[in-house]
Amino acid sequence: MERSVRLRLVLAAPVLAVLYFYLLVFLIGWTSAQHWPSWWFGVFSSRHVAAITWMVVLHTIGVFFAAVPIAFAAVIIVRREAVFLGAIVGVLASILAAVPSLSSHIWPIVWNSHPVYFVTDQIKLLVAVPFATWLIRNQIAKYIA
Repeated sequence: MERSVRLRLVLAAPVLAVLYFYLLVFLIGWTSAQHWPSWWFGVFSSRHVAAITWMVVLHTIGVFFAAVPIAFAAVIIVRREAVFLGAIVGVLASILAAVPSLSSHIWPIVWNSHPVYFVTDQIKLLVAVPFATWLIRNQIAKYIA
């Protein structure tokens, strides 16, 4: 890897990670405030399953919408290593999101309520930016090549 590429990675990764983190906070908050459509509860066997599914779908949409502009920036900054930069950004943002939960006051609440949601949320945060970066880079390569 060239020195200029390494320098761009070192400078861009923390900036993009912080931007991704704040976009996550905003977009997950915004999507979580959306009300379900009137037909939503009729599709599922119980109200509980419908409500949980609605929350997971909205969270996933928020995470992906936050990842897209960060992935686009990663492709512009370092085209060949964009997925690598996206992975670094995902790891840094996941650390920013998870570390406050590890305090002795909050962790028992997280672990005793729904640890599966916590783990799947962290996986989504880790995977969203590299996946969106890979998609964008491949789409750009089709039109440029």
